[in-house]
Amino acid sequence: MTVVDSGIPGVDQIPPGTHLCALYSGSGERDDLLFPFLSKGLRDGDTCVCYIDGLDHGAVRARTVGEAGVADPQTDRFDVRPASEVYLQSGRFSVEHMTSVLSDNLDQVVSEGSGLLRATGEMPWPGVLLQPHGADDFFEYEAALNDVVDRKPAIFMCMYDLQRFGLEMLVAVLKTHPVVLLDRAVLDNPHFLTRAEYDAEVADPTHRRSLGAAPAAGRVQDPWPSLTPSELRIAGFVARGLKNKDIAHQLFVSSHTVDAHLKHMFSKLGIHSRVELTVLTMQHRTPPD
Repeated sequence: MTVVDSGIPGVDQIPPGTHLCALYSGSGERDDLLFPFLSKGLRDGDTCVCYIDGLDHGAVRARTVGEAGVADPQTDRFDVRPASEVYLQSGRFSVEHMTSVLSDNLDQVVSEGSGLLRATGEMPWPGVLLQPHGADDFFEYEAALNDVVDRKPAIFMCMYDLQRFGLEMLVAVLKTHPVVLLDRAVLDNPHFLTRAEYDAEVADPTHRRSLGAAPAAGRVQDPWPSLTPSELRIAGFVARGLKNKDIAHQLFVSSHTVDAHLKHMFSKLGIHSRVELTVLTMQHRTPPD
């Protein structure tokens, strides 16, 4: 098996062994990703797990089974539970517990020799964020999942609402997922770090972290509308992973001009890195040019 039909309309086929972050805004966009992904898995005989809060797990199961048009599978083939019940089973988040949960599911799929493990879920918010080092532990887990799924018959789709989480948390999302799903496009993530790279960055005493929820709407004036059309184009190119010299070639300007634009944009937006600019570009649905 070289590629897998995700089931999501308009989304390219995805190779097994993929750990991706699906970025969306609001429950409607979430459901447009979640239910097609799971129902396609049930139709194909895959093992599906879904750990999500904010939705009744019985309703998720019933809707998915109905859309798939199959008999209701046993729990060991379709496990739907609240994220907080699974991720915070002992009252706190444990990297070891969660990696073992998914590893055990994957071992079962491998031993059966057919189908995939389709795993999807959301961070149990705000439960993780309320714990000391909870968000740091959660992204250590996200980084570890890349080793769990690598070259295995599985797709792990982690779901994040672009409007729910703060900038630094979404930066961590990008750094721990090699593939991004946004607006029905599957994108290789130029900001992804291997687990060793991510662990080294987090261990750096100069590493700046302020993980948390996004500020309430209207509390802080959004500087994004102050960007000029040229700056918006550059932001789109940065989100695609282009370097300054490549952006300059696209815009028929010098690399020095692109660099000057970026410094001005960083100042306007109060950011310090290209990955932060990428997150803001995604949040504002500024398409890469």
